[in-house]
Amino acid sequence: MNPISYLKKKREINHVVIVYPFTYINPYYALPPIAAEYLQAGVLETKAKVTLLDMRYEKNVSEYLKTADLVCLYGYFEDCSIFGKWKIHIIPEVLSMIPETTPVVAGGTGFKDYEEVFRIYPKIDVIIRGNPEIPIMELLNSGSPENVKNLVYRKDDKAVYTERVIHPLLENIYPRRRFRNPKYNYHVMGIKTDLLRAGIGCNYRCKFCFEYGKDFDGDFMRWQGRSAKSLLQEIQEIDASIVGWVDDDMTADMKTLEDLSDLLIANKIQKLYGGTGRIDHVLKSSVETLKKMEKAGVIALSFGVESLKDETLKLYGKGQNVKNVEKAMQMMQETNILLICNFILGSPGETEKDIMDMLWFGRRWNVDTLVTNRFRLQEDSPLYDIVYDRKTGKVREGMERVEGDALARIKYKVKFGQRTPFRMILSLLKLYRHKGMFIEPLYLLCCALETITMHTILEKTKIFPLAIKGAKTILVFAPVRHFFRITAVLFTPVIRFVNAVFEAIDKKLEISTGILPRLFSYLDKKVYKKQRIKAQVNSPKPHI
Repeated sequence: MNPISYLKKKREINHVVIVYPFTYINPYYALPPIAAEYLQAGVLETKAKVTLLDMRYEKNVSEYLKTADLVCLYGYFEDCSIFGKWKIHIIPEVLSMIPETTPVVAGGTGFKDYEEVFRIYPKIDVIIRGNPEIPIMELLNSGSPENVKNLVYRKDDKAVYTERVIHPLLENIYPRRRFRNPKYNYHVMGIKTDLLRAGIGCNYRCKFCFEYGKDFDGDFMRWQGRSAKSLLQEIQEIDASIVGWVDDDMTADMKTLEDLSDLLIANKIQKLYGGTGRIDHVLKSSVETLKKMEKAGVIALSFGVESLKDETLKLYGKGQNVKNVEKAMQMMQETNILLICNFILGSPGETEKDIMDMLWFGRRWNVDTLVTNRFRLQEDSPLYDIVYDRKTGKVREGMERVEGDALARIKYKVKFGQRTPFRMILSLLKLYRHKGMFIEPLYLLCCALETITMHTILEKTKIFPLAIKGAKTILVFAPVRHFFRITAVLFTPVIRFVNAVFEAIDKKLEISTGILPRLFSYLDKKVYKKQRIKAQVNSPKPHI
């Protein structure tokens, strides 16, 4: 009997098992599968028992699968840097252990081509489109997929689509951390980390965007967010020290961010937050708001600048210009929030000089990290017809761009030329001046060194790990932290002066843009690559 018929007969669902089936291990951080946890939150609202299994940490889950009344395979990568690794999964293995009579629901990464999914995986009965919490609640409460919006279900070996709607963002349904398995180690560089979804969607339609600002099936969705009170309630349930916003646009509602900052300060909640937003949204607030956000614990903001040419920004439909970007950057200088700027390298019509200007922009505005993304073009994207003539297949006049090995060479100069020793010290000193910083910055540095030196000669010396461990022990003492904080404030003007002299010389002699790319390239090939491989080798091997 088809498992869907069980749902139609309102088969009693007492135990739901959710499987996050992706097994790629990042050696430097691991983020919780928050999309799967939203699915779990929806199930909890129906009063059913639910178990979420993160296959990065599990081995044998066969007993869970065999005794479940419903199995869900669900999840998204919460970090865009590993989108290309989603095929590192055990979806077929999980499905092979599920009894034929058990209904299976799927959704998320790898389940977007619905009819192909049904063809490849005969056991999958229903696929959820978009945010999962409301569809799973309605599915379990009704016992049938026909009248539940945002589903695709199998019927007579055909895919049947229910009505597609954008549900309002609920204030009281979010991941409940107390149901999380304590053995799942979610962290960034060894520091316990969690994720927060404060809003969904984006009000802009940048032409280069085909991953963000959209609903999970690719349709654009206007931004909607939760209230400050709702966010406070969730944050109070989080025990991690670092919280990352997963919103497409964290800064869409600066007033809510200000209200939330007031609540966090009033309730004396100590956490560090970071997320991605639009730099022009800063202009809709004030320096006072930004300072409140700093005091509340906002440690880093990432902004998509994309280009330093108004023509390119107009081409992308970015909805901002360089003048406003620089006005907002000036406001950010009044805070000690770490500043991250994202650029697209190899844009149509831009030269090597245009790309290198991104590095000088970063230095001029004291950017702590420049994220260098290569221009990517898909044939079904709005940009394709702008750049190429489909009839001839040739690049249109004025749309020529730097690409291939030439772009790789420039990318390394920008990406690694920013990481001079003085710039890294200045970022560390900024953390010491940060009004919401409750963790000793050198402690964070020790955690980072501990993580990035795994499986290296330094770790094997035994002396280095002991020194790091000893330093971490000492740095937790208040007098030590107070001493370093005063010292950092006093030394900041000196380091700024030395850095200014160095960068004036460096721009002419190309010291950093020549030496640092080679150094980091060597580390990437000889150290980081081995660490990534070892992380997979040493991870739990599921033997379902």
